[in-house]
Order: sequence, then structure tokens, then C-alpha cells
Amino acid sequence: MTDEPSPQREPPAPPADDASAVPARLRRLAEALGPATLATALLLYFGYIATRARYAYFGVPVEMTGRSNQDLMLDGMEVVFVPAAMIFLGVMLLVAIHALTLWVLSRDTATGDETSAAAFLAYGFVLVGVLLIGRALIGMFVQGSDVSVVFGTTPLSLAFGPAAVAYGVWIYGRQRGRPLLSSRLARNGVMCAVALGVFGLFWGSTQLAWAYGKGRGEGDVKGLGKRPEVVVDTKEPLDALPTGVRENRLGGDGRGGRTYLYRYRGFRLLMASGGRLFLVTPQWRAGRDQTVVLPYGDDIRVQLVAQQDAD
Repeated sequence: MTDEPSPQREPPAPPADDASAVPARLRRLAEALGPATLATALLLYFGYIATRARYAYFGVPVEMTGRSNQDLMLDGMEVVFVPAAMIFLGVMLLVAIHALTLWVLSRDTATGDETSAAAFLAYGFVLVGVLLIGRALIGMFVQGSDVSVVFGTTPLSLAFGPAAVAYGVWIYGRQRGRPLLSSRLARNGVMCAVALGVFGLFWGSTQLAWAYGKGRGEGDVKGLGKRPEVVVDTKEPLDALPTGVRENRLGGDGRGGRTYLYRYRGFRLLMASGGRLFLVTPQWRAGRDQTVVLPYGDDIRVQLVAQQDAD
């Protein structure tokens, strides 16, 4: 009676190296969040920021606009095109830089030589990263927020500074044949650099959304003269009329319940939302003129008059 050979056990899989551990964690995080949920949240957030900046230019808080989530998502779709294009172009640039770095490492035959091209490349990345980190710290703790919003260099420095330092350390470790840091320390450093990169890009995208919304507000002011005129009839007079609005007294004594006694011409419709009219004038200037908010109801009657020069 012959003995059957016992089945051989497969050797255990080798532990994942540091290069694959970080992408695996990021992949699991992306799967937990969900692409649709993340995209919806980003569209709502950027739409909220852009809408807030747009109507804050006219002195109207976004809470008064009554914009729905669907409206905010549509506004967010207008904002995300530029950040998305910048991110994809940045990824292509990073891929090109990494390919050039690998080419330099492959041609560097003097392993461990401090004067090699790879060593100088590593020193350059570390130096640039340190300078960017210093610029981010200056922008956050020394300069005012207005400077950061205008130029946007603080969030970009925060995003790329730590990544440049980590990349320079990796290049130097590859150049000399062994890593400079332990696996645990290197993994934690990479995770911190990735987190700071995400926060910096999110911060920069928020600034871009605010600038976009403010630009939309400035564009609205330039095009007010081409919008249809809003003629408002009221039962009670309006106080503190904006520049360019004319008041005319209509006939009637108001005893009919729906008889309108006052007519106002010269308004332009900024927005109609939440059961209210937000009215401005073609002569509207920031810091000088106000935005008139009128609720819909039986107390007012609205007529629209198209302008001859309207496109």
C-alpha cells in the first residue's frame, strides 16, 4: 500500500512593500467614500462657495438667496472645470518629472557618490520643498489672509512643499542603494505629505471658487444695463430708493384691495429665489448702492420691459 504524498502548502505571500502600502490605503479610502458621494459633496461645496462670493458682492448673504442643493450643484459644475484641468495637467507634469528622475537614476553609475547627478537632484527637491514649506508657514502665520486669497501661493506651497521633500529623500535613498528612514517612519511621512497635499489643493480650489464667484458678481454689474427692466407697482411707498429708480404716483385710492398706488421704474432683476425679488439698478456700485429685496405677494405687481440693446 503506497502512501499518497501530502499536499504541499503554498508559501505565505510576502508582505507588501512601502511603495504599495500607501496606494492601497488610498484606494481603500476612496472605496469607502464612494466616487458619487465625493463628487456630489465637492459640487455642493464649490457651488456654495461660488454662490456666496457672487451675491456677497451685492451685500446679499447666501442664506437669504434660498438656493436649492440642485442649484448649488449646477453652480459648482461651472467652478470645477478649471481646478480639474489644473489637477490633470499637474498629474501629467508629475509623471514627466518622475520619468525624468528614473532616467537620471538609471544613468547614474556612481552609486553612493555625493557628487552624482541623482544626489544633486535629491538636494534640489529637498531645498525646493523646504522653501515652499517656509512660504506656506509665512502665508499662514505672518501675512494676512487677503494676500493669500489674492495670490493663492500659500495653499499651493503647502500642497507641494512636503511632497517635494519626501520625493527628494526617496531619490537620495535610491541613489545610495538603501533608504534613509525606517519603513514605518517613511510610511508615516508619505501619508502626512499626501494629507497636506490634499488639504493644500482643497484650500487652493476653495480660493479659486471664491474668486470665480466674485468675478461672476463683477460681470453681473457690467451687464445690468442689458437686462430687462423690472417695473414694480406697490400699495405702500418704498423708502430709500437706489440711484436711478423713479417713483410715480398712480391713480386710485387703494380701497379696492388690489389697487396699486405707486410705480417704480429703473430696477433690474438680480435674482428671483425663495419667494423674493432681489433688485438692483444699472448704476449699481459696490459700497454705494443697496440691493432691494421685495417678497412676492398681493402688495406688489411686477412687469418686465425688454431693453432694445439687449442681445
